[in-house]
Amino acid sequence: MFSKESFIQSFETETKICLRLYDKIGGMSPGTLDYRPTPGQRSTAELLRYLSYGPYNGTRRILAGDWSVGKPTNEVTKDMPPSDFQRNMRWQSEEISCLVRSASPIALENETITLPWGETLKKGEALVNCPLKWIVGYRMQLFLYLKAAGAGDLATKDLWFIPKEG
Repeated sequence: MFSKESFIQSFETETKICLRLYDKIGGMSPGTLDYRPTPGQRSTAELLRYLSYGPYNGTRRILAGDWSVGKPTNEVTKDMPPSDFQRNMRWQSEEISCLVRSASPIALENETITLPWGETLKKGEALVNCPLKWIVGYRMQLFLYLKAAGAGDLATKDLWFIPKEG
């Protein structure tokens, strides 16, 4: 059984990994935030914007049972400077923790939501298949962007390893 606390712990771990990856940008060339693999793909700055709000937006919509709740992520974050990424990631993690903790376990197990692409899932399953997987996927994308933009000191462990504090 994947509990609410398991979900929250997983999301918090992913947030920490994203924050560590962001720390690597400071030592890179000034053009790193403008890097995009091909025309039409997000730049690193645009990726940071999406990563710092998209999972929260999805969580809020899933728990409300209404995909139209709130404004689209790109609209909310369009003017966010990359320097706000760390603050916004911490805020997002805290907000998601509060939302998930306050959700009814019965609702997570029994209530459904239809996603924009037509798939209908139980709310608990949707939380894992959308916001949790999104942060994992976009974290990997950030890692690959940084590697491609010249972050030679990044290693595979930077995708999963969180050093113990203390």
